[in-house]
Amino acid sequence: MSLFPADLMHDILSRLPVKTLLRFKCVSKPWGSLIDDSDFAKHHLHHSLKSNTNVKLFLDNCVEVDDKAYSVDFDLFDNLVQIPRPFTAETDKYCSRIFGSCNGLLAVYHREAGIALWNPTTRKCHYLPSLDDDLTLDHDTPILGFGYDATKNDYKVVKMLRSKTQNCFKVMVYSLKANSWRRIMDCPFDFPTNIPTNYNDGAYLNNSLHWVGNKRGVFYGGNVIFALDLGIEEYYEVPKGDTNFGEEECGGCSAYFDFAYLNAGVLGGCLCVSLGCSACPVEDHINFWVMEEYGVKESWIKLLYLSEDRWQTSLSHTRAVAYSRNGDKILLDGGCCQPAWFNLMDGTEETLFIPGAPQLFSTMIYVESLVPVN
Repeated sequence: MSLFPADLMHDILSRLPVKTLLRFKCVSKPWGSLIDDSDFAKHHLHHSLKSNTNVKLFLDNCVEVDDKAYSVDFDLFDNLVQIPRPFTAETDKYCSRIFGSCNGLLAVYHREAGIALWNPTTRKCHYLPSLDDDLTLDHDTPILGFGYDATKNDYKVVKMLRSKTQNCFKVMVYSLKANSWRRIMDCPFDFPTNIPTNYNDGAYLNNSLHWVGNKRGVFYGGNVIFALDLGIEEYYEVPKGDTNFGEEECGGCSAYFDFAYLNAGVLGGCLCVSLGCSACPVEDHINFWVMEEYGVKESWIKLLYLSEDRWQTSLSHTRAVAYSRNGDKILLDGGCCQPAWFNLMDGTEETLFIPGAPQLFSTMIYVESLVPVN
């Protein structure tokens, strides 16, 4: 007989790290059954998200051939852990990359081997079935996204394929619950041709995936923010803020056509976009804007201004990853360079150094969870 009531034991265990819980599965059959239970996994995830605990920074080696990925505690940036990747890296071959993070699961893309859903904490991996050859042979590099459909309790992968023979973006949605792909309505928007597709992965928020794109027929720059609702599987446009915002930092930009959206992300639970100025007579730069209240146009605020001279990397590849714990800094990722902290108070930058990590890496936030991949 247990010394504690079942509900109390449930609550205590839900506060522990996943790795500890995996060890505790061997304590007794009741504990093993509880920890394997899907409802307990949801409760544990809910507690982690609510308390902002079990947060990890995923490090992806983007230069060297490496069969491993790395993770580190987001609080102290220590305790570096090596994790075997779902797809093996080979010299002179295409390496895999992470294109989405949701509830402790990472979505991994490999141009030749396909897509996998991966829980790096439990080390479990699920390889998605491939698409028909008719689709795969008639498209360029896909636009990707990954998220959770709360209305159906289902994880979904979105793959947008620009047809080589038709003027359209064919859209396929994978359902983990059904373990199958199906085609939905073609995407009514286009994507900026000047931005690599791997820097325009879908940003998951509010049961939807978000991208920056163009109205159909516009072939350069991003002039809209749009989303795909994973529940009803319909597209909608997100209201934009005022793009004519005066540029007090450089003094050289004011016209609408100077600006283009470069990517969409999630920062501190809010939609975040980078807005670049491609025709500034003073200096190349981007602004990061955050939508403090989702769907409300007036809630957009400018967060920071970043010039290429100071950042020393491609601005179009730069993403905002996360706030620091006290909220005074933002971790910026430049794609294939060393991430850096941007201080919101004084505008200074500090390179993120993690002992034992690859020299150059990209980053992504995830939370350790027991969420299964099948």
